[in-house]
Amino acid sequence: MSVTPQIATAPVLAARRHRFSAFLLDSLLFALLFAPVHLLSSGEERTDGPTFEAIVQPYAGNPDWWIEVASTALFAAYFCVQHALWGQTLGKRLCRLKVVSRATGLPPGLGRSAIRALVHPALFGLPYVGPPLFFVNALAIMVHPKRRCLHDMITGTMVIDLSGPARRAGGGLLFGLGLLVSLLAALALVDALLLT
Repeated sequence: MSVTPQIATAPVLAARRHRFSAFLLDSLLFALLFAPVHLLSSGEERTDGPTFEAIVQPYAGNPDWWIEVASTALFAAYFCVQHALWGQTLGKRLCRLKVVSRATGLPPGLGRSAIRALVHPALFGLPYVGPPLFFVNALAIMVHPKRRCLHDMITGTMVIDLSGPARRAGGGLLFGLGLLVSLLAALALVDALLLT
């Protein structure tokens, strides 16, 4: 009986577009699940439209700031728990991606997942400097040779593609269809939010 040696292969890093698609899917899913909570809001509308102050200080003058804080906390928990347990959120699972520790190749665990999940809201929620830092984090993936964002670098994680090298040649019909549906849903959601 002969045993064939196992050749260790380096994991295939997730493509930027696949990571963006997974985040978009997760964001849409979360927005749909959290929409009933927004019905609890006071109903006071801001008539002045989005201002610079509202963008750089998202909670200033907002009577429903607690809903924004709760939404942010639940959004972070959504990512933290799923990354800690499986290394995948629902969006990453649909896009066949997985978050793993660079050192072990296993899901990052609760501590690293919590830090990783808190980077986005912590950056965006900081008055004045948050939004620019948020975009620096998002743009870091474009310049980093290993396609890593700040939250990946801080926690020692990476996002890998589970579908193998065949996917790199072409995106696949299902992936393209999912991306198209996601973009259309995002446009519909933005339109609905702007009209209310």
